Amino acid sequence: MTLTPSLSRTCLSVVALVSSSSVLANSANFEGPDSVENTIATQKEDQKDWREGLAEHGFVFGADYFSLGLYSDDATGGGDASSASGVARVYGQWSLIGKDSGNTGSLVWKFEHRHGYSSTPPKDFSGTTFNPKADNIGYLGMIAPAYSDQGFRVTDLNWKQQFNGGRSSVIIGWQDVTNYVDTYALASPWTGFTNLAFSTGAGAMGLPDDGILALSAGHMLTDNFYIVAGVADAKGQSDEIFNGFDTLFNDYALFSTLELGWTASQNQIYTENFHVTLWHMDEGSRHSLSSSVLPNGEVVGGESGQGVNFSYSTFITPDIMPFVRGGVSSGDVALYNKSISAGVGYFGLGSAKNNLGVAVNWSETNDVFDNKDQFTAEIYYNMQFGDHFQLTPDVQFINNPALSSEDTALVVGVRGRVFF
Repeated sequence: MTLTPSLSRTCLSVVALVSSSSVLANSANFEGPDSVENTIATQKEDQKDWREGLAEHGFVFGADYFSLGLYSDDATGGGDASSASGVARVYGQWSLIGKDSGNTGSLVWKFEHRHGYSSTPPKDFSGTTFNPKADNIGYLGMIAPAYSDQGFRVTDLNWKQQFNGGRSSVIIGWQDVTNYVDTYALASPWTGFTNLAFSTGAGAMGLPDDGILALSAGHMLTDNFYIVAGVADAKGQSDEIFNGFDTLFNDYALFSTLELGWTASQNQIYTENFHVTLWHMDEGSRHSLSSSVLPNGEVVGGESGQGVNFSYSTFITPDIMPFVRGGVSSGDVALYNKSISAGVGYFGLGSAKNNLGVAVNWSETNDVFDNKDQFTAEIYYNMQFGDHFQLTPDVQFINNPALSSEDTALVVGVRGRVFF
């Protein structure tokens, strides 16, 4: 489907390449909506003149602050559970070579501070992190995994090099693998769905930390078919990034991916898209469901994991984008052996910068948790007020949470974002 003028106007949170700047024009954009480049591009029209001047010289940047609160009357064993935290982010891109050639080389960075307002951060709210002190709902899944109390961290610090007039790109350095693995328009935990079942991997993909040493590359094979591949340090930690040189080159464990996809055009690569992703995580990664990590970082026990994921999304009208996503896995790395999600995004609902997301998921939990069935549904409405504030109410319903004595759990939440 071809992008229409109406879609370009109303889907500002989706169409990231809406820049006249040479920094972003002709970009080899194989990344998802929360990459540094795409985050800045969606904020482009709200920038002041002095920032436009910097952009003309290849320097773009942004900053934002998020708050998220969650509440449920259906905590594990009865009672209620609540959680809240905040995240501050500063990010940017400096194009240093080949700015006007399409073969641009850029330094990319994103620094964060993640902090809890409550004793239980949202990352522990589901119960999957097995924090015995956490208020949780006993759900084998991840609700708002980015909202932790980790403190300062580096999510991106890498070099992005484009080739072939922007049809190919290579990124090397510390990366968030969810920027290039199994992406689609509503995958961002900052502006899209909160539940991981509707984000990267649909819960059927083992994922390392974000902010780890990695090498990724993308190439347009034709005008419509593309390939994206990556290899990353599965032992890496985003709050101890320089330890990655030891974990990657001494007794390493890797997270490897290969994705083949079709898109209507390179600029619509995560909206009009079908792709299949193969992934593998080595044994000893710290992310096995049956392993334990000693204080010195040594991993004891656990297995490797691998699987296949798929995703299809398309605009059936200029504003409405249905999607189907899922995957199957083996080993004890992914939360689910099988998972399938379906939903719809409605962009420009009520206002050009607002969007609504509705989705449902069925999953079969990993063998470690006796192959239980779970059903999850989520609805959110992301509203923008003025040029610098967003508010997103969110409701989730979970049937048969695998780690709870309760039959169901209803979770309500609200997310706020201030950005410039």
